[in-house]
Amino acid sequence: MKKDFKTIRILVVDDNPLILISMSRFLKKISLVKTVSTAEEALDVIKEQHYDLCFLDVTLPGMTGLDAMKLIKELSPNTKVAIMTGTLLDEAMREQVDDYAYTFLEKPFALSDIEGVAKRATIALNQ
Repeated sequence: MKKDFKTIRILVVDDNPLILISMSRFLKKISLVKTVSTAEEALDVIKEQHYDLCFLDVTLPGMTGLDAMKLIKELSPNTKVAIMTGTLLDEAMREQVDDYAYTFLEKPFALSDIEGVAKRATIALNQ
């Protein structure tokens, strides 16, 4: 079945409530969205429901986004993970992003950047 914005499932993981609220409000116009504030919560919801795209912050309380990214790819290999961060990544972290992530977004980003990632992910899911 072909995916489109109305059928794509997106998970947003960030400990900043303003990012969760703004991304949720924006993405709900074009897709099905769930938000959580920790990596552990993200893993729990991915075990219960498939998500096509996951926007995942690197710096989270508890487990880091990079550690969660690897587990998400094990639990749900078809989920596209878009890493988000406002901090500089060292070489080892950058390699992990290159190896496991679908794309990388540097904070601050525009909502149009989020929409672009969702559109590209939808196209990739249909190939």
